[in-house]
Amino acid sequence: MHRVVFDPGHGGVDPGAVSGAAIEKDISLVIALAAADLLAARDDFYIEVTRETDINLNLELGLEERVDFSDRQNADLFVSVHCNAMAPGSPANGFEVFHYYGSQAGNQAASDVFKALEGKVPEIAPRSVKEAGFYVIKNTQAPAILVECGFLTSDHDRPNLESPGFQQKYGKAIAAGILQYFGV
Repeated sequence: MHRVVFDPGHGGVDPGAVSGAAIEKDISLVIALAAADLLAARDDFYIEVTRETDINLNLELGLEERVDFSDRQNADLFVSVHCNAMAPGSPANGFEVFHYYGSQAGNQAASDVFKALEGKVPEIAPRSVKEAGFYVIKNTQAPAILVECGFLTSDHDRPNLESPGFQQKYGKAIAAGILQYFGV
């Protein structure tokens, strides 16, 4: 049984990146739940999600709480889902997948998800697999990745990321990368 915890970024009082009507906490939730639902339908996966709806608008799900939740689940993989943003007018676009510095398992998971996204979500340009010290990928006991699905500030990425059909497609691609990582 493969145990995976999905962490839709932000939530509650923390909207994450905002560009026009596009709000990161909402988009990351739909994408993470789409991936989680696909894997949960399998007999060989146990799936948990740090939040299944937007949390109370007066609250915030802290980074430490997300890590503690994953550790209590004895996760084999922690997957945090986000959308990127840059200053208005920046030409930045594309997706990237992060893992913690020097984590071989994290690098493998990030690489497998990156390859799946590259093949199944051609609407968003691939950037790269990168190492980073983000709290949630540094402090979980499980190998961990953080997927930046694209830039909400990009005139190219945003329309795709706002599309409910594309969000489902994106979640399916993340799930495909996780299946590859576990070799199933």
